[in-house]
Amino acid sequence: MNDIADVRAATSAIGAPVERVEDERLLRGQGEFVDDVKRPDMLHAAVLRSPLAHGRIRSIDVSAALAMPGVHAVITAADVMFELGAVPVIPQRQEALPELEAFYQPVVAQSKVRYAGEPVAVVVARDRALAEDALTRIQVDIEALPVVGDCAAAGNNESLLFEAAARNCAVTLTARKGDAEAVFASAPYTRRERFRVHRHMAAPMETRGLLADWDAATGRLVVYGAAKTAFRNRKVLAGQLRMREADIELVEGDVGGGFGARGEFYPEDFLIPFAARRVRRAVKWIEDRREHFIATNHAREAHCELEIACSRDGTILGLRGRAQTDAGAYIRTNGVTPGRNLAQMCTGPYRIPHVRMEVSLMMTNKTPVGTYRAPGRFEADTFRERLLDLAARDLGIDRVEFRRRNLIAPHEMPYPLAIVMPLNGKTATDSGDYRATLERCLAEFDWAGRARLNGRLIDGRYHGTGIGCYIEGGASVPA
Repeated sequence: MNDIADVRAATSAIGAPVERVEDERLLRGQGEFVDDVKRPDMLHAAVLRSPLAHGRIRSIDVSAALAMPGVHAVITAADVMFELGAVPVIPQRQEALPELEAFYQPVVAQSKVRYAGEPVAVVVARDRALAEDALTRIQVDIEALPVVGDCAAAGNNESLLFEAAARNCAVTLTARKGDAEAVFASAPYTRRERFRVHRHMAAPMETRGLLADWDAATGRLVVYGAAKTAFRNRKVLAGQLRMREADIELVEGDVGGGFGARGEFYPEDFLIPFAARRVRRAVKWIEDRREHFIATNHAREAHCELEIACSRDGTILGLRGRAQTDAGAYIRTNGVTPGRNLAQMCTGPYRIPHVRMEVSLMMTNKTPVGTYRAPGRFEADTFRERLLDLAARDLGIDRVEFRRRNLIAPHEMPYPLAIVMPLNGKTATDSGDYRATLERCLAEFDWAGRARLNGRLIDGRYHGTGIGCYIEGGASVPA
C-alpha cells in the first residue's frame, strides 16, 4: 500500500453494515435444513431415554420391539460392545484433564443411568412413528438409586454418580493473581455477598438432527446435520467407529439456530452413524422438543460467595471467592469451560491486582452442561457487577464513577488476568480503550437523563436503570 488512501480503501468494510446474501433464499422457503435432506430407502431412528435420573441397569429386553414388522434394528450398549469391543465415551473439546476422564459420558448407557434423558437404546424402523412405538416395547429394568439433585447434595458424597471416582466433585479450578489473602487482611473496606444463577438452556427453532448415509460399496459415511465444529466431530467419530477420517464426510447445511449448544458432540452423533453402518442404510433422526429439553446441553447454574476489597476512594484492591457450578451428570465436550470462565473472567475489564477464585465442578443427576452463549462469563459478570453496585453504595460513590475509576487503561495493555490451575490457563486483555467505550455508551443511552427515572412509578410501571461492564473474549483456538 502506497498511501493513506489505500489503507482507507482496504479497511472500508470495518464497522460498515454487510448485506446478507442468504435472506431471500430462506424467506422463500428454499433453505435446506437437515430434515429436508432425504435419501432412497431411508430409515428413521428414535432414542429410548432413561425415565430415571439415577439408577443401575439390571436388564434390557428388546425382543418384543425387534419382532415388530418394519423394525430393522434395536441398538443397546451390548451391540456397541460386540462390534467395537468397548462403548466409546465423549471426549473433551477444551480444557481436557486426565482426572476428568472418569466423568466422561458413554455414548449409550451401559451399567448406570445418571440423568433423565440419557440414551439407553436406539430403534431403527421404516418411519419415525413406528420407531417411537417400538420404544414402548423395550423392557428396561432399572434399580433406582438416590438422586443427587444439587451441589449441596453432591458435596456430601452420600450418593455417588461414579463409584470409582469416590467423589462428586470432578475438579476444583483456582484462579490466582497477586496475594489476595494479604490484601484482604489489611484492606480499609471489604464486602462479601452470595449470588446464584439458575439453570438455562438454548431453544433454537430447529432442534438437533442427523442423517447418516452409509455406502457399503465404498465403506464411506456421509453425515448431514453437522454444525460449528464439523472437523473436530469428524475426528472424534472416526476414532469411535475405528474408521479413517478421510472416509467420513460431515455436511453442514442451513441451521435454524445454534446458540453454541448445537454442534458439540452428543451421544446421537455416534449412535446414528453407528446405526446406519449396522443396517447398511441411510438413517435419519430428528430431535423432538421434549428430547431437546432433556438431552441438549444445559448451562449457567452456579452458586458463588464473592468478596471485594477496596480503598476508601473506591480503588479495587482485590477480589476473592468460592463458587460451585452444577456440571450435571457428565463432563462432556466443553463441560469445564463454564467453570474456567467463571474463575478467570471474574475480574472483567477492571484493574484488580490481587485475585483468588476457586470454582468446583459438581456432578449431579441433571442433563450435562456445556456451551451456551459464553458459558461462565456472564455468570461471572452478574456476580461481579452486583457486588460493585453494593460496594459503590457502601462507599458513597456513584456506581458509574466507581466503574470508571477501575477500568483498565489503554497504556496498561496487555493486562494479564488470573492464571487458572490446574489448567495453567493464561490470558490477558490485549487491547481496547474501555473508558472511551463506557463514555460513548453512557452518551448514546442518555444515562444522565434516564438515571433520573430510576425507581420512579410512571404510568403504572416502575422504571429502573442498571449498568455493567464485561469483556467480549476472542475466539478459542481452532478445534
